[in-house]
Amino acid sequence: MSLNRLPHGRFFLLHIARSFRFCVAIVSAFVLVACATATRETSSTKSIEEQVKDRAAKRWEALIGGDLDAAYGFFSKATKNTYPLELYRVKMRPGIWREARVDTVKCSDEICDVTVILTIDHARIKGVVTPVAERWIIQDGQAWYVYNG
Repeated sequence: MSLNRLPHGRFFLLHIARSFRFCVAIVSAFVLVACATATRETSSTKSIEEQVKDRAAKRWEALIGGDLDAAYGFFSKATKNTYPLELYRVKMRPGIWREARVDTVKCSDEICDVTVILTIDHARIKGVVTPVAERWIIQDGQAWYVYNG
């Protein structure tokens, strides 16, 4: 029997080295996948908050512009089922809001609390700045406004 065929020979050591490299490659792949998943989860939370901020700003742009139909389009399904567009048109009185700026967005699970800083012009008082709290929900990967009526 030659020395190359014995368990302590060259082939055995070559087999051990290949196995070690294979294990290192597998462990490295798992670490990369874990890091990518952790990064994606962190960035997805941020993107949800950014999405809510953008949609809240667009809703207020529609309100300031007097486009109640567009503003109503941001309502959640449940809000639309309980609060018809005709009633929304009657109750809303566009024209008093001069400016809206989304200040903060804090999301927890599928619910986001938004603070909007409004500048209001009333007949007697101009330029009143006030915070307004809003609630947004995430349904089917999209942010929707929950109207308190």
